[in-house]
Amino acid sequence: MKINGSKATGAGAASRKKSTGTSSGGSGFADTMRSLDSSGGASGAAGVASSGSVSALDALLALQQSGDALDSPKKAAMLRAKSMLEQLEAVRDGLLSGQLSGARLQQLVGLLDQQRETIDDPELSSVLDEIDLRARVELAKLEVSGLT
Repeated sequence: MKINGSKATGAGAASRKKSTGTSSGGSGFADTMRSLDSSGGASGAAGVASSGSVSALDALLALQQSGDALDSPKKAAMLRAKSMLEQLEAVRDGLLSGQLSGARLQQLVGLLDQQRETIDDPELSSVLDEIDLRARVELAKLEVSGLT
């Protein structure tokens, strides 16, 4: 399948081929811009309309950025959840490898205590209670074996 360029691209390619022997380099670009301007490709009114759309785009971007400030509690909750998952993955890896440290479990228990204060969902709270219980059981096992 062969793809042909548009006429504007073809005109630019033709003018580029003609001006390769000159040392000025900028005259081909200027000629192309003049030909586009005379053919209506980039008229003054279009330039003004495009700057208007840029300002509208700037306004939309500003609104999106101000929306981030409104979502900060949600973002904070996402960061806390991500931190919790990273701790749980580290504990899982330690359990599977047989090299779980008491310090890692203490970090998990401390993080669970902090998370519990901000949780309103009873189902999530029960899951956190189960994780906390399991972490405390593993800590007790380490203490009994003298590995902490």
